[in-house]
Amino acid sequence: MKAPLAVLVSVAVTFTSTSALAQDGGLDPLNGKPPPTGTGMLVAGSILTGVGAVNLLTSPLCKTSMIPRDTQDVCLGSSLAIGGALAAVGLPLLFVGISRHNNYVEWKRQHRAVALLTDLGVAPTPDGATLTWSASF
Repeated sequence: MKAPLAVLVSVAVTFTSTSALAQDGGLDPLNGKPPPTGTGMLVAGSILTGVGAVNLLTSPLCKTSMIPRDTQDVCLGSSLAIGGALAAVGLPLLFVGISRHNNYVEWKRQHRAVALLTDLGVAPTPDGATLTWSASF
């Protein structure tokens, strides 16, 4: 009876210490690079979702007199399939990008000094180089 209880306690301690280590590693400002900004996923997700939504919203045009009768069903089916596929790929990208961007903003808020250093850069000029500072949304 005591053996299963000891296993249960050791498993609980293992899970607790692992999650505590994972949380501590994410808050260390000198732990390496900052978290990803999510900008790429936001852009890709916005484009794919937008094109998919436009395709879905304009699919009823396939059933109008602008399209020959023999191709209306093919037009409607392909518009719905392509628009649905683009929206199905774009929406998750958009949500993950929003989540990553929120994590980046939170990290930047918690580590102001380190975050300011990540905004600095060097750009080549004809006479040498110049120091740059970037800000984004």
